[in-house]
Amino acid sequence: MGSPVGNGSDLEQSEEDGRNIFTDKIVKTNRELFIMSSLMDAKMCGYDIIRAIFLKYNVFLNQGSVYPILYTLEEEGILKSEYSKEDLRTKKYGFTARGREISQKKTEAFIEALDHINALILREENQEGSQMRSGENF
Repeated sequence: MGSPVGNGSDLEQSEEDGRNIFTDKIVKTNRELFIMSSLMDAKMCGYDIIRAIFLKYNVFLNQGSVYPILYTLEEEGILKSEYSKEDLRTKKYGFTARGREISQKKTEAFIEALDHINALILREENQEGSQMRSGENF
């Protein structure tokens, strides 16, 4: 019979799996933000956006979830598209001046929200830790 306590590599794998699950949920729930973020440095077609997000976050967004967002952002005047000179079937998306500003503000707000949530979680953990050390019960 094996030991009830797993080895360190099991714990590390479990932590990595947990991180991957949360990263996947965060990226997929906030697809619009991550799509806009991927366009900050260069114009890209939908396939390149999907690929960039996958390479950076190890999260796969399918075409059916990316293209409707691109079309909506274009309709709202946040993005503009142009056909690639190399391939007239490929549209490359980039920001309008107003769109770049909106994207930067949304990204800043998202980071502030994550920082706030992180601070609340850490504060809660610290309070629970001090209660356990002092012997307080819930």
